[in-house]
Formats: sequence, C-alpha cells, structure tokens
Amino acid sequence: MMHFSRSCLMVFLTFSLYSNRYTQEAAGCKHSCPNISKLHANVATQNLEVRWLINHTSIDTYEIQVGRTKNFFIIHNTNVSSSTVGKDSVLTWTWVSTLPLQCADHSVRMRCFCNHSDPSDWSQWITNYGDQETVDRFWKKTTMFPYEQVLKEGSTILFCCVPPRGVHITNMSFNSTSYPLINITDQVKAIQVHNLNITEASGSGVYSWCEDTTARRNTYCSNFISFYPQRPENLTCSTEDLTTITCTWNPGRPANLFGSHRRKYTLYIENFSEHPITCGESSCSVQALPGLEHYQVSVVVRNQLGEERQSYTFNITDRVFPVPERVTVSPGVNEANVSWVLRGNLSGLDLLCQVSVEQVKPNRQARQADGPESESALMPQVCHEGLKNQCNVTLQQLLPNTQYTTKVRCSLRGNPAGRWTQTVNFNTYPVVTLDVWRRVIELSHDRRNVTILWTPQFSGSAFTVKIKQYQLFWKQNGGHWILVRVRDQTQAEISIGPGQCYIILQAVISTGSSIPAHITIPPVEKEGQLTAGSQQIVTRVTGSASGGFNIFWEKQENITCGYTVEWCILGSGVPCNLQWRRVPVRNTSVSLPAEDFEAGRRYNFDIYGCTEEGDKLLAIYNGYSQELSELIML
Repeated sequence: MMHFSRSCLMVFLTFSLYSNRYTQEAAGCKHSCPNISKLHANVATQNLEVRWLINHTSIDTYEIQVGRTKNFFIIHNTNVSSSTVGKDSVLTWTWVSTLPLQCADHSVRMRCFCNHSDPSDWSQWITNYGDQETVDRFWKKTTMFPYEQVLKEGSTILFCCVPPRGVHITNMSFNSTSYPLINITDQVKAIQVHNLNITEASGSGVYSWCEDTTARRNTYCSNFISFYPQRPENLTCSTEDLTTITCTWNPGRPANLFGSHRRKYTLYIENFSEHPITCGESSCSVQALPGLEHYQVSVVVRNQLGEERQSYTFNITDRVFPVPERVTVSPGVNEANVSWVLRGNLSGLDLLCQVSVEQVKPNRQARQADGPESESALMPQVCHEGLKNQCNVTLQQLLPNTQYTTKVRCSLRGNPAGRWTQTVNFNTYPVVTLDVWRRVIELSHDRRNVTILWTPQFSGSAFTVKIKQYQLFWKQNGGHWILVRVRDQTQAEISIGPGQCYIILQAVISTGSSIPAHITIPPVEKEGQLTAGSQQIVTRVTGSASGGFNIFWEKQENITCGYTVEWCILGSGVPCNLQWRRVPVRNTSVSLPAEDFEAGRRYNFDIYGCTEEGDKLLAIYNGYSQELSELIML
C-alpha cells in the first residue's frame, strides 16, 4: 500500500513538472513575441519592408497588420510562416502600398503563435510617416503624389493631394479628366485611375492636377507610364581587334522613358571579378581581359518597376570580325589597286578578306538592262607583320574611263563575314585612241605633201577627257624622228621625199598619253600603177536615197592589216572634206549610210589595202547616192 502511494506521488510530480514547463513555454511565447527590428520604406516602388529576429524556435506563425493614418485604420492583414527557419534568424516581409507612402502615415505591428497556441500580445506600432509635416513646415503649398515616378502600364493607381493645414482640396484630375475624391484624412484626398494606358503618355509623361481652397489650380505632377523591363533579346558579343569586345542586343519594345527614368543596362563578366559596366540602350563595349579567352557575360536591364537578365557565353577567338579601315584606291586604265589596314594586332589568325567592285550605272533602267551590278572576289588577305596589317589587292579587267565603287570586308576563316566598309568611289583612267588617215599629193619626182588627219575616240563616260595637245613623230630613210606639236586641230601637214615614211601620232592627256597610232606611207615606186586619176579603171557604183552605198571589192592575199575606204563628203568637188572608213582584213565590202551623202552629187571612193609597206590604192569607184536630171547633177 505504501509502495502504491509512493508511485502515485511520482506520477503526480512528473505531470506537474511537465505541465508547469509547458505553461511557462506558452506564457513565454505569449509575452515575449519579438518586436519589429526595422521598417524600411521605398517611395520609388511604394514598398514597406519589415524585418524582425526570431528568438523562439517554437514560433511557427506571425500575424502582421498594416494601419494607415494616425488612427491606425487597418488596410492589410496577413500571416507569415517561420517553420523553415531557425532561432536567431531574420525574417523579412514586404508590402506594396497602392497609395503613395508620402500621402499618409503607414504603421506596422505583429503578434506570434507558438505551437498553435493562443496568439501573443501585439507588438508596438512602428510608423513610416507621410509628408504632411514637410508640407506644413517647408513647402507650404499643396503637393501631389506620386511625382516623377514610373507607373506600371495597365495598373490601378491612387493619386493623392497633401495640402498645408487649413487648406482643403476641391478637385483632382488626371490628364484633364476629373475623378471622384477619396478621403484619406480630413485634409488629404485621393483619386483612383484604372488601367493606365502607355499611349496616354507623351515624351514628357502624364499629368495630374490638384485644386484647393486657395482658388488656384496651382499644383500638378508628371509621371511616366511604362512596363516591366523586357529581357534583352539576341544577345551577342564580338571583337574587331582583340582589344575591345562589343556586345549588342535587341532591347525590345520602346519603354517610353526618358532622362533619369529610362531603362538602365549593365554588363557583368561573370567569370571575372570586374566591376559592372554601364551600357547603352542596345550595346556595350568592354576591354578584353589579358589571357582570358572564354567569357561568360550577363546583361541586366533595370527600371523603377524591376529588372531582367540575359546571359551569353563565347570564346573570343571565335568572335573576331576584323574591320578594314583607311581604304584607298590607286586606279589605272584597266585595273585598280585597293589597299586597307586592319585594326588591332591580328597576326597569327587565319583571315580572309573580300573585295567587291561595282560599276556605277547612269540610271536604274540601265542597271536592270545590263544584268548583274557587281563582281566580287574572295581572296586571302595579304597583310604582313611589320606593315601594320597593310593589305592590298589588284582589281583587273576594268573598263577605262569608268566610275566604280569598291568596298571591303574581312573575317576569320570559318566565321561569318564581317561588315562591309563604306563604299569608295573611283574612276579608271581614260583611253584615247586615234583613227589616223593620210592624203598624199605628189609635188615632184622627189617631193610629196602628206596631210595627216585623225579623229579621237574615247572609251567610257566617267568624265570628259581633255586633250592638251597632239604629238606627231615621223622619220624617213632611217633618219631621226621629227616631232610636230599640234594644238586644237585634228590634222597636220608634212613634206616628205619619195621613200617610205613612218608616222606615229599620240594625244597628250592629264593622265599621260594615248595609245600610239601608227601609219606608214609607202615609197613612190611601191604605190603601183593605179592612181586616183586613172579613169580607165574607175568602177561605177550606184547608191540609193534610202540605203546609201554598198561597195564590194576583190580580196587580195597581200593585204595583211585591213582596208580603208576614202571619199570626200562634198563629192568630187573642191574643197574636199576627206572621210574614211576602216574595214577589217577579213571583209571585202562596206555599207555607207545614206544620211552621209547628198542626192545629185557624184562621189569618188578610193579603196586602199594595208600592207607592211603602207596603204596602197587598190580600186576606185564613183557614183551617185540618188541620180537626178543631168542639169542639176554635180
């Protein structure tokens, strides 16, 4: 019996001990719920951040209340769990206010629950004060909030007016539209604007107005409407010289933000402890790091509404896009030398450069009719160490006196091509050819008068070719060359003997001299028995008013360099404006158009054959392009 009583006593003592311990823990939780250690307000984002320290592991839930104004009108109530944190941890809770924090006082208090027991007592209120005191003491006029803030597109916003004490708000408007007033305090009023539209905002933002009992519409504020930052798209990085790395991206939709409110872009090199780099709207440049080939970069975009991030990984040697610069062209007649330099030290890299050349056409119709506009050649670059990456290439098979454009781009072999340089215009040099003929008049058995006639012919149309002078060289019987200079004329006369005479004619232009034209006067005894006055062998030829003259002659084997048909434009009379037509050696006919001849006028046509000894008379033809009555024939 005594043993049983002792056992009952032990059970009672044990129960009392645990019961008292539980009661103490519960009471400790109830009466020692932690106070708020910090209350931080961010007026740009209208956030209230609450922090407190956990001092009981048995606390699993905190109840938090937000009160507005000095009356602590409860506008928000929530529970926060602490089951995943341990003792001496710091908990943080953030609340976003729909009313700007400057409009009124906002206070926070909390209480806790221990092991699902009854809640503890409420903590003391901690208050973030509005700007009423500042308005009364310093500004002394009605002030409106939010002010100069970025407001989220599509959101609902409360605008408030805070007047000095003794002044009352009579009207509030947004973008010239008045809204019903909401009482925040006896003096502070607000309006609510739904579904903010970004199209309402101009470059200077949207406007809100306050009217008060001072009878003046004396207060307004401007804000900006935008959206949460978009992640940069198509982020890519490259280098032109292995010294500077440039990263580019598509910023996406225009944010309608300006000045200090616009989106801010920052680049980070994640695998190197470098300071972040401030960037532009769509690009950023950073110095390459010595010895670092593999890069991990991130671009972060921020505005007052939040931030987004995009990352990119690359090897710098795979992202080299050389930039040709200082492109110069040294033209010739049928070719041009293009030279350039490459930025930076790219020695040791396997580079290719492409040069494009395009003929400039006079108009679009001509370009379409002529087919392809340009020719390009892909060739290894010819830069040499020690020459500062000097490169050059020769463009060949160009047309003389023609305008071209050229441009250059280079790449690392196997990589996409870099961007083209600006086009460089150049003109090839002109070529002037001279169509030379002569008329020989025998004065005596040992003296002949030779008239040298010529017509200049120009190729291309890049610019008008100006001939400074003509130089006529001739010699006879192995003598010295004799120079005759001719200006502003297309004929010259020389006096020669009966022997063979060699004549060279050149035009002098700004870029040098034309292609030399050669003509040989045969000796008298080699001219043969046929002369212009040999009427016995004159052949009659008939022309027509529509077709002109068609003249045929027999082929001669000793003719090696073609034929020449000669006639006078005024027929057989005097003066004689000598004309001639060259005929290739393989042809033995010529067609002369009717518009070159007058009806009723007789024309003589002398056919010459070209040999190594000179041009020899082969045949004489005469006739009318259109025969008239004998009385009016010339």
